[in-house]
Amino acid sequence: MSFALNPQQRAIIAIIAAVTVMAVSLSLSIPLISISLERREVGSDIIGLMGALPALAFLFFSPVVPRLTRIFGTAQILWGGLALSSLSILALAFNDNLYLWFFLRLCMGTGMVILFLISETWLNEIAEDHNRGRTIALYISFMTAGFAFGPVLINILGSEGRLPFVISSIIIASGGLLFLFARGIFPTLSGKSRISVWSFIKTAPMICGAALLVAFFDGSVLTLLPIYGERNGMHVETAVLMSSVLLAGNLLLQFPIGWLADRFGKDIVILVCSIIGLGGALLLPFMVGKTIFLWPMLVLWGGAVVGTYTIALVIMGQVYKGAELVTANAATGVLWGVGSLIGPASAGYAMKIYDPHGMPAIFAIICFFFVLLSSFQFFKTKRRSTLSGSA
Repeated sequence: MSFALNPQQRAIIAIIAAVTVMAVSLSLSIPLISISLERREVGSDIIGLMGALPALAFLFFSPVVPRLTRIFGTAQILWGGLALSSLSILALAFNDNLYLWFFLRLCMGTGMVILFLISETWLNEIAEDHNRGRTIALYISFMTAGFAFGPVLINILGSEGRLPFVISSIIIASGGLLFLFARGIFPTLSGKSRISVWSFIKTAPMICGAALLVAFFDGSVLTLLPIYGERNGMHVETAVLMSSVLLAGNLLLQFPIGWLADRFGKDIVILVCSIIGLGGALLLPFMVGKTIFLWPMLVLWGGAVVGTYTIALVIMGQVYKGAELVTANAATGVLWGVGSLIGPASAGYAMKIYDPHGMPAIFAIICFFFVLLSSFQFFKTKRRSTLSGSA
């Protein structure tokens, strides 16, 4: 019996593994930068501004990626993003100039935009329709695991000196070896796209809504959940654990959600996920610090909300191909930047106005609109299917 991998399987393994190490490096370097600045007695406003740079990179640089891909080719852009990210992190270890750190942090974000957009596009390009949901779900799950593992490395490496930055740089550079495992099977994404980033946003509202929803969720709920727990009487350690349980839901439930989408259809699964997302936001004030059922609810809530983005990527890969798929991913990158910027600020302000339940309240509002959007899409698809069947 032969276990040799075909080119498509090699590429899928390479992409998922490379994105995982990118996530590890990114989630290691972000807290390292904040801790280093805090140790240098830099103000929290400056630290927060530097923390916003990745979201700004997604917002402003994502629309440029399709054009660069057309000009230079997919492989060259991918290697360029890898080098830019790795070298920027490495340079942080050898210079303390705050203005240079701002520039390097923006370069890191720009490199990551390229890496994640091209990798996501590549994976969707080679995935097959019959198992696309499971393939995308594995990608999301491993990426989540990478983001969860990065901060753990700080406990192993420490946060002082150059070594943690050097290790973070090496980790992301190892993604190049993983791309080599694909043996040069890069996608052909350099053609002329018939859509623009802005026209995609107008014509694919559910995909865009899912990207905005999950970015808002990551930026607001995951960021403020420990504070929310404390304000509801939980111990600090227990409150912090809530974010970990949410991440566990993201990690554990994506493959079942992808399997359900492959088996029962994407529209019904994304609708159910959005309803669970709304339900979790509404139930959180009644459960936090009051019942043991909070923990399974957090697992289900986190998995379902992120599941909307998993299904959105599946739909995107079925509808768009080649250069148009790059443009579609670039559009979701822009919306991810928007959600990451407005999420923490609006949720924090909501908690100030409606203390302590402003954060779940504003997310419930966002989720409600997405439920309406996914319901409209579900019934539209069902009506179209009924009409075609009767014809």
